[in-house]
Amino acid sequence: MANSTKEALADALRQMMKVKPIDKITVKDIVEVCGVNRQTFYYHFDDVDDLLEWVFEDDAERVLPKEVVYEHWLEDVMTFMDYLENNSDFTLNVYNSNSRLYMLRYLKAKMKACIESFAVIVSEGKNIERQDFEFITEFYATCAIGFISQWMDAGMQMPREMMRERILKVMDQSVENIINRFAEQMKRE
Repeated sequence: MANSTKEALADALRQMMKVKPIDKITVKDIVEVCGVNRQTFYYHFDDVDDLLEWVFEDDAERVLPKEVVYEHWLEDVMTFMDYLENNSDFTLNVYNSNSRLYMLRYLKAKMKACIESFAVIVSEGKNIERQDFEFITEFYATCAIGFISQWMDAGMQMPREMMRERILKVMDQSVENIINRFAEQMKRE
């Protein structure tokens, strides 16, 4: 029952976000759409931002990859873009609100975890320092989120195939190459 109530509140939030900016949505708005009382809302969430955070977590668990698999890394990375595009009303509403930084930090953490899972495979058997490994994964996660931010700034207008092609050009073999460069440098030292 508790999870279905949370899901109903999340659905109400999503409905409200189609007609109102997230910064203007109140608990009163959500409970009216959902048909529950304020006490029920506050039993599950502290405020609208807490509900928004739960929506991110729930969506991530259901939709976003937890790791990037070497054999189909592009599809795994594109899952992030697909999620954002398929939920563009929600995404752009949050992006254009005071919650933008939270959303970008959240997506970056998820993206970094995926890139780390890929980089672990690529760096297997190579002598690379942990701080260099961390730098590489942070670099690629930051680049990905920067690209996603630009895409959202433009209203997500770039066609999916063009985006896929550009990501492929930039990312193909790049993580492997940079890890190899850091490993080669370690050999010389």
